[in-house]
This record gives sequence, structure tokens and C-alpha cells, in this order.
Amino acid sequence: MRDDQARVLVLDDFSAIVDELLTLMSLHGIPGVGAANLTEAVDMLEKHAAVSVVACDLRLDRESGLDIISRIRHHPGLAKRQFEYVFITGDQMREDLVADTARYTFLTKPVQPQMLIGTIRQMLANGVGA
Repeated sequence: MRDDQARVLVLDDFSAIVDELLTLMSLHGIPGVGAANLTEAVDMLEKHAAVSVVACDLRLDRESGLDIISRIRHHPGLAKRQFEYVFITGDQMREDLVADTARYTFLTKPVQPQMLIGTIRQMLANGVGA
């Protein structure tokens, strides 16, 4: 699989998790690329025009994973593209922390691999960004 075929961006501040998820996706025929922070994620999205799904840890080192949405919306090139988002969290969801996020998918850790793969496959099947 070539990086330019990537359809999913995996964003997590732990490189081992990024590697593990990219391997899992690869085993299921889903090409992806990884990033460790929001700045790197934007760079990867600029380089990989076929990416249409962002799978992101809700808590990144000193950043909120939700901020990827505003970074994309305010980016002149990326704002024109459509993305699906799946956020992965170890926290119990509090309404005040995820206000105005009903249109996004949240999975709570530990996430079953088949649940994550199924969610990503469904998002890719939706044709967003295609």
C-alpha cells in the first residue's frame, strides 16, 4: 500500500497506538497514515488528498482531539474537503465536554478492534470525500 492511497488519518499522541491501529487497518485492507499532534495531522491531510476519515484520540498531550475540526474548518485548502470523524476516548462522556458534537462518532476505550474497523468501513462507504 502506498501512502498516497491513504483513506484514514489516525491521530494519537502515543506512536505505539498509531502504529497498532495502522497495522490493524492494513490487515483489513484499509490504507491509512498517522500523526502525533494536530499540526502534524493538518500536514498529513494536506499531503494525502484521499483521506476522508479522521480517527482521533479525544485527549492528545496538551491538545484536545476535537480541535482537529476547527483546524480543518479554518484551513483554506482542507475546509473545502469533507471528512467523517471518529473520536476515541477513555473518559466517560460528559455532555458539557462534547456539546455540539452529536454528528460525530465517539467510541469508548477499550475499543473492540472489529467495532473500530466496522465504524471506519461504514464511514468510508458513506462516500465522504470521494
